[in-house]
Parts: sequence; C-alpha cells; structure tokens
Amino acid sequence: IKRGDTVKNSNTITTSQNIEVYENKIWLLVDEYINTVLCIHQEDYDSIEKYKKDIANNRIDMFFYIADHIEKPSNNDIELLDSIFNIYIRVCGRYSISPTLQMFGILVGINNMTFSDWANGDYRTASTHGITVKKWKETCGAFALDKLHNQDGTNANLIFACKVAYGMAETAPIPAGQQQGIPQQTAQQIADKYKDVLELPEMEKPEL
Repeated sequence: IKRGDTVKNSNTITTSQNIEVYENKIWLLVDEYINTVLCIHQEDYDSIEKYKKDIANNRIDMFFYIADHIEKPSNNDIELLDSIFNIYIRVCGRYSISPTLQMFGILVGINNMTFSDWANGDYRTASTHGITVKKWKETCGAFALDKLHNQDGTNANLIFACKVAYGMAETAPIPAGQQQGIPQQTAQQIADKYKDVLELPEMEKPEL
C-alpha cells in the first residue's frame, strides 16, 4: 500500500527503494483517521506527548473507524486474528493506549463472550483458539501492569483493572514507589519479568 499524496502520514515505513509504504491497511486507516476525522497534525503541537494524548483520548472512535473499513476476518482463522492482534497492540503502544480484549473484539467484530468461550474450552477445542486468547489476555495484562509500575502517583482504576480483569491481586500492588522503603522497579526489570509476553515476534503482515 503506497503512501497517499494528499496528506502527511506518520505511520509509513521506507523501503530499500526509498519509497514510503504502509505495512498493512490498519496503519493506513490510523493515519487516515488522524488526518481526516480528528484533523490534527503532529507539527501543530509543542510536544509529541500532547499529540499522542489527543489520539489516545479518541481511541474508541478510532478503532470503530478502522473496524468499519476493514474486511472482518473469519473466526476460524486464528492465525490471521493473531496477526491482527499483533498489529493492534503495536498501534496501542505507539499512542500510549492500554490494549484490551474488548477493544480488540470491536476491531475484529468478535463478542467478548466468544473470547471467553474459547479461553474456557467451551468450543473450538481442537484448534489453538483457547491458547491464543489466553496469550492475548496475558499481553493486555502485561501492558496494564507495566503502565502501573511506570507512572507517577496511584491510578486506582488501573489497579482495579489489574486485580479484577487480569487476576493480578497478588502481583499488582500499589506502585512500589508509593511504598516507603521499597525500591521502584525499573522498566527493564518489568520487561525482563514479562519478556515472554511483551516480546512480540515479527509476523507476516496480513492483507486486510
């Protein structure tokens, strides 16, 4: 997918022929949403953090927009769904968005209860659906935990999410920096602890 000529895009890559292209349609739609729906441009901001915050604040609308403009994958194709999930969390990571299974479900048109059925082994037991959904949930939980440990102050909502949504009642306490005498964990320490979840393998990009 080649870069369009009418808008300035920020999510392209440059090929060896020095041509800017999109790796997949999702990244194209991210730029399209930012430029034509939000109508904001990074150069108009005095910091990239403010630019990314405005995008993150409109994350729900952005993922609905993307969902409306991609072909819905088949529930049978767990490999394609996994590839889309890897793109999804990269989008979230770029704009400081906390990924969730619910939002991913909106993107691919799958009800959250269906994810639960797969994870619980209620059906599709002959495939890798259950294992894959559990991996997605662990990944979302690891993102939330990393954010919890690397922010200033205490975020009660995030602590609640780690405890309830991701079952981290024992592993997600109030940030260490808030507890007297306990050293703050570094980002590298957290990354090492959850490297199996946070390391995202390069995968063949799907044609959506």
